Amino acid sequence: MLNMKPSLVSLRLRVMTAAAFGAGCAIAAPMVFAQETVGFGALEEVTVTAQRREQSMQDVGVSVSAVSGSDVRALGLADAKDIAKVAPGVVFDSTAGGAINSNLTIRGVSQSDFSPNQESPNSIYIDDVYISSSSAAAFALYDVGRIEVLRGPQGTLFGRASSGGLVHFISARPTNVFEGYAEAGYGSFNQKFAEGAVSGPLSNRFRARLSARGEDTDGWFENRAPGGKDTLENRFYGVRGQLEADITDTLVGRLSLSYDKSPKYRAGIYKTRNAYVDASGQPAPLPPDLDAHGTGPGNDFAGYRDPFDDAWTGAFNNVGFFENERLTPTLYLDWSRDSVTVSSITNYTSFDMGYNEDCDGGPTDLCNFPITQDLEQWSQEIRANGAGDRLNWTTGVYFLKVDQDALIAFSFPTLTGTDFAFSDSNLISQKLTSYAAFGQLEYKLTEKLSGTIGLRYTHDRKTIASQVFFYELGNGYFGGTGSEIFDPPLVAYDFSQATVGGLAKHSEDMWSGKIQLDYRPNDDALVYASVSRGVKGPGFNTNVSGNLTNEETPFDSENLTAYETGVKLELLDRRVRLNGSVYYYDYSDFQGFAFNGLQGVVGNFEGNFRGGELEFTAVPMEGLLVSLGAAYMDTKLEDVPTTYNGVVDQESIMAPDWTLNGALRKTFNLGAGEIGLQWSFDYVGDRYASIDNTFGTFVEGSFVHNARISYTLPAQGIEVAAFVNNISEEERMNFSYDLIASTGSLLQSYARPRWWGITIRKSI
Repeated sequence: MLNMKPSLVSLRLRVMTAAAFGAGCAIAAPMVFAQETVGFGALEEVTVTAQRREQSMQDVGVSVSAVSGSDVRALGLADAKDIAKVAPGVVFDSTAGGAINSNLTIRGVSQSDFSPNQESPNSIYIDDVYISSSSAAAFALYDVGRIEVLRGPQGTLFGRASSGGLVHFISARPTNVFEGYAEAGYGSFNQKFAEGAVSGPLSNRFRARLSARGEDTDGWFENRAPGGKDTLENRFYGVRGQLEADITDTLVGRLSLSYDKSPKYRAGIYKTRNAYVDASGQPAPLPPDLDAHGTGPGNDFAGYRDPFDDAWTGAFNNVGFFENERLTPTLYLDWSRDSVTVSSITNYTSFDMGYNEDCDGGPTDLCNFPITQDLEQWSQEIRANGAGDRLNWTTGVYFLKVDQDALIAFSFPTLTGTDFAFSDSNLISQKLTSYAAFGQLEYKLTEKLSGTIGLRYTHDRKTIASQVFFYELGNGYFGGTGSEIFDPPLVAYDFSQATVGGLAKHSEDMWSGKIQLDYRPNDDALVYASVSRGVKGPGFNTNVSGNLTNEETPFDSENLTAYETGVKLELLDRRVRLNGSVYYYDYSDFQGFAFNGLQGVVGNFEGNFRGGELEFTAVPMEGLLVSLGAAYMDTKLEDVPTTYNGVVDQESIMAPDWTLNGALRKTFNLGAGEIGLQWSFDYVGDRYASIDNTFGTFVEGSFVHNARISYTLPAQGIEVAAFVNNISEEERMNFSYDLIASTGSLLQSYARPRWWGITIRKSI
């Protein structure tokens, strides 16, 4: 653990004091664009479950943003990653522009290793069920009840300790009255989608809900190679069924079954930018008149230079694809009597994924990078909540087991038989068993002052068996000529308990906790201050290049001490809502990811982060809703070994100094219906895709704005809407890989270009 310097302690005290008086603090509030108002101009109360029970968001001393189901639709949030558009301080990107390896970053806390066996420090939950695979983290949103974003360590109450924060996607539940909807749409690149839901009572004691969505979209990354196929398509269909029963007067059961599938579609491509190491020893853009790699001026190792200026056009091979399938049945039991509720959540999840990418980004079949994952997950949580006049309490136990097999491989078909031939695969089998016990007490000390204390004990046992096989290896790597073909394949690396003993096993006891004070000067204000400890369990690097030693394969758990203070205010007869927090993070053994060449490595580093979020929501006049948000962060990891600059301090991964978001919505009556006009925007600042902060891993900031117009006939339950996203067609970069050493280029993924669409919805 780092020792805090006196200057930092003084700074922290000054920040907490300022927030306590509502001056200079960051503000956070929910999106409320599509919901009704209460009376003239008054904002509707927002209910969240951030403390594992239903509360008004204004009563919860946590930095939380909430988006209602109607706002999800109005703001055009179609994918889980879209939550970053409306939650300041959140970045949620996929490294290859599709669904593979979706990395959630909250307050600069991230781990962007593309290996499928890694867990994120920021958890994703769907209906109280933890998602352990980053490749399962990008999913279509349909029939959503609410989305909650919780910032800061959440290790006390949620099933899997979340050292950086979490996002909880909550589906709409079965209802006691008959309701439903059907919606269809058409958009750019021949996008066609339809979704719907039906819900209602089956009898006095039974209720059910059935929801479904399907989408088919052509590729939006244009391929100019002869015979090339456009890529970054989307194929998806999903269905969710829920049956809820009043088993007794005190016991309610609910069985939920979800099945999602993305049939194989074209994906796995990047924009390629040629680069080299210049005379000063730094990575730099390759000038068009410089033959740095011996293949012609401006060319990469394969003799190619991308001639297309925009981010959505290239010339590449048709080898990239993505497919996945997820099945998850869950049984919920809730027993309530008097002021006590006991909940049980039993889940099984099966997830399979296949992927391949053209990892050179050009028309020569230089580099392929396939990944597969076959994962099974079991979890059981039992939780009890109680409430009294002065005391609220929560306690419970949690069990998680994850078994997975994965393959990660590289091949260089064009280099077969040459000095630089390379073809290998890493076969991985990893098992995790985790047990946890937790409890939290909230006690009302006085009429205005409350205290909270929480503690969680977690035991993780994780084992790995990993083998790297070489099929071909150019002797040029060793100074000779020619190529060696291995038949049978050469075992170049064998890492398991049978071969390396305890190095292939982690068995660790961890604890997380929280101490907090809440002060309520009146019904419209809350001031809170907390000290939390967050943890993330240890893990193992994957050795896809075969270059790691046994000692470099395991990495340690990370520990965080988080200091946070905030304020939640409702002003001007509750027509304005201001909620906020500022924080200081003191990290020990932060799990940072670096990538260069063909090998990514997670290591442990000391560091400190600081910053805050700002959101403002108001109803300045009838029919007008305004929301503006901002987040600032400053991150530092100490003594990071870099490729080009030695051992230096660096920024964290995907940690922009600033993120901004906002929206304006104006509604007015027209005939028998209502017109809705909406404009929204979000800005993500400059950042790095690796803790090796260089030109090769630099991701440029971008500003994107969108517009939507709708016409609603409330009596008929009909809404027709049209939208345009990314109006100015901003080239928004998601990620950048430095492959100068292996292909002579950078690989960069981008978000979608300008996108228009129309939808029609019928509610019943």
